[in-house]
Amino acid sequence: GHPLELEVIGDTRGFWDGLRLQQLLRNLVSNAIKYGEAGAPVRVVLTGEETHVGIEVVNRGPALEPSALDQIFDPLKRGPVQRHDTYDGLGLGLYIVREVARAHGGEIDVRSDKGETVFAVRLPRRNQAYRPEQNQRIPGSSQENAWNKAPS
Repeated sequence: GHPLELEVIGDTRGFWDGLRLQQLLRNLVSNAIKYGEAGAPVRVVLTGEETHVGIEVVNRGPALEPSALDQIFDPLKRGPVQRHDTYDGLGLGLYIVREVARAHGGEIDVRSDKGETVFAVRLPRRNQAYRPEQNQRIPGSSQENAWNKAPS
């Protein structure tokens, strides 16, 4: 019921754990759909800068309370359920998003006003924990697990 809009600006390539970034994006888009204005588009904007790539997920709808913004990335916290009274999520989605961003040397921020909410992720193009020239992997990542299981 929500159109998805994608905008890509610049070179958005980098060295990251692709499965974890898929999880990050899925959690942000799912939240935008769940808590956004019914039928309103959800925008995803990727922006390539010289050393970083930005990911913004934007939805229209009521502003989040300042008190909610202070704890929105804490585990086991959920926003007010409006249209999904039977939603049984654990409140881990945004916590996972923050931890994935941090694991890649990045950060996440949220801003919300009367018309829209924006989650903004900023990831360095080359994570210090991942150096392909030295054949290193992010410890505990899906890349490490997949590569460790590959036949030699």
